[in-house]
Amino acid sequence: MSFLENLFATKQTSTLIDSAFGDIEGMLKDSKRMLEIALDTLIDNAPLTEDLDRLDDEVDKGEQLVRRAVLQHLSVNPGNDLVPSLILVSIVQDCERIGDFARGLGDIVGLAASDREGVFRAELASTRELILPMFDQASAAFVGADSAKAQGVVDAATQAKTKLSALVAAVAASDESADMAVVYSASARILSRVASHLSNVCSTVTKPYDLMRHGDESA
Repeated sequence: MSFLENLFATKQTSTLIDSAFGDIEGMLKDSKRMLEIALDTLIDNAPLTEDLDRLDDEVDKGEQLVRRAVLQHLSVNPGNDLVPSLILVSIVQDCERIGDFARGLGDIVGLAASDREGVFRAELASTRELILPMFDQASAAFVGADSAKAQGVVDAATQAKTKLSALVAAVAASDESADMAVVYSASARILSRVASHLSNVCSTVTKPYDLMRHGDESA
């Protein structure tokens, strides 16, 4: 039984459950792909190979579909499943924001006047290896209501944000050119927000509704 099936009290929600989870899974998949492309351009100095706007549009469509499904469900069962419906809306909002940040990272790279290299590039590369696996881990934790996997994502997000905060401080104290300082620090902040939103998705598994996102104010 999936996490969404555990959330809903009624047994007449299979269509909502299937469509909502499928849309959320697709949003995470598209957002991960966007981030991979943007990071390849940022870290490996690779050309931008896909249209990030198109992928972001797909993520936005997924959010609309989930919101519509929730509204339709509550219009039929207004007294049932309010909390799980709110949780779904919260999850889909986090997924949509991940897509926005991944898209924004592609724009940030365009500010660099030269290739990325050196210690700051290496720090971003090591963080990439920490953040990208979190997408699949978050999806698995969500669908399986696996609190251990969910906590693993939360812990990895904390680790990533600590590394990225230190990177921003190091860039600020460096003699990097203005363009590269902006690219490195803005990229670090974007990746920190991505990690936070993935952590938020998993907080739906590890925490009750009123405590979701609690403790994530400093990302």
